[in-house]
Amino acid sequence: MKKFLSLILLASAVLTSCSKDTFNYGGEQQVKCGTLSFAGEMIVDENVELVTRAGEVDNYSILVYNSDEVLCLDTTYGAILNNTQGEVLLPEGTYTVVAQSAKTVPAAAFETPIYGVTKENIQIKAGETTSIGELVCKLVQCKVSVAYNDDFVKMIAGNCTTTVSITDSSSQGGELEYPVTYTNGKVSYKKENGFFQVNNGVNTTMEVKFSGVMNVDGEIKTQRMVKAFDNIAPATWRQITFVKKVDEEGNATFDIEINNYVEDSTLGEDVEGSEDTMGEDPNKPQGDGGIELVSTCAFDISQPIVIPAMSDPTDPSTMNMVLTMQANVPNGVRKFIVTISSDNPAFEDALDLVGGPIVDLVNPSTAAQGIFGIVPFPHGSELIGMTQVDFDLSKAQQPILGFPGNHTFVMSVVDQKGCTKDVTIVMSVPDYASQN
Repeated sequence: MKKFLSLILLASAVLTSCSKDTFNYGGEQQVKCGTLSFAGEMIVDENVELVTRAGEVDNYSILVYNSDEVLCLDTTYGAILNNTQGEVLLPEGTYTVVAQSAKTVPAAAFETPIYGVTKENIQIKAGETTSIGELVCKLVQCKVSVAYNDDFVKMIAGNCTTTVSITDSSSQGGELEYPVTYTNGKVSYKKENGFFQVNNGVNTTMEVKFSGVMNVDGEIKTQRMVKAFDNIAPATWRQITFVKKVDEEGNATFDIEINNYVEDSTLGEDVEGSEDTMGEDPNKPQGDGGIELVSTCAFDISQPIVIPAMSDPTDPSTMNMVLTMQANVPNGVRKFIVTISSDNPAFEDALDLVGGPIVDLVNPSTAAQGIFGIVPFPHGSELIGMTQVDFDLSKAQQPILGFPGNHTFVMSVVDQKGCTKDVTIVMSVPDYASQN
């Protein structure tokens, strides 16, 4: 369905005098000019009914750039209609026109849909009128909603948070939190829609992180999950639904369903999600791209790594562990996420104090820097594009000995082609203090 919000502008105007064909900048320099006519229709295409109202097109921003990407005109559609009779005088050359419901697009924000269109290679010739033609504005963002099915809600036993981030290959992007509140046995959650900037949709990844208190088969503890989805595009609506699942052994667990509605599907606001579990983006590349994590020390990292004792746990010089490994990513690293869990509540509490259990190694938060004092993971933007990443976790021995138990590190890697792989490392810390 197309909504014609502002019908036809003034008919194409013809240059009426030679004086309009020339800009005189002073002295003898003169620039030959032509006319850009906005004589077509401004259309807001709502084939994906992502919002109920796109706004009046008279207020749409019109930005005109020359071939050097210099901004030559900053106005509104209404101003062109009312003040310049639907035409703009420009020096001859090649131009790009951006029509948009807002001048800038936030990286991520709730309930802020922005429609727009970009037209490139518009040729302006001296003494001639060039019509820009029809301007069809579509949603320039990806809309994301988060929900939880009834069986999943029954498992919630405390406050939870779902964090959605969308980033490109340079790790630029936005992030929004969708909180879940648990009060006196009642669950409520944020139902507002998030709108994320996706640039041109190339090499763009969405990550969904969940952390919260859940009752799984009678055991109440903090549960965490992170999943990545690739090929996130504008003018799409990603409906994320958390669902309860039962594994082959009959144990309760949970997963993510994601429905991807695109611009050629007409949808209402109350669309029932599919019960098919996709788990991963259906458009993502097949295979893991050869991603692997290999031991470069005596430990077999496919088995729990038993952290050895120190003769004096207070003296760093008595550390005697060598724990090294290498991540091989043939297509180059795009994202590297570590999700940490533990059967020691004190360890999980310590993680919460230093930024939480989900760590983005490529673009770590300021708070996450504290985790690197416990487990010295390589981190920082220099990981982007690396085909080999060396890990030396030997210095984790002293701090982690203070937390007896089993600590699980799930390393989720996304390469530059969108291939993904999860590798799990378990560090087992005996309670040496009780053995003495």
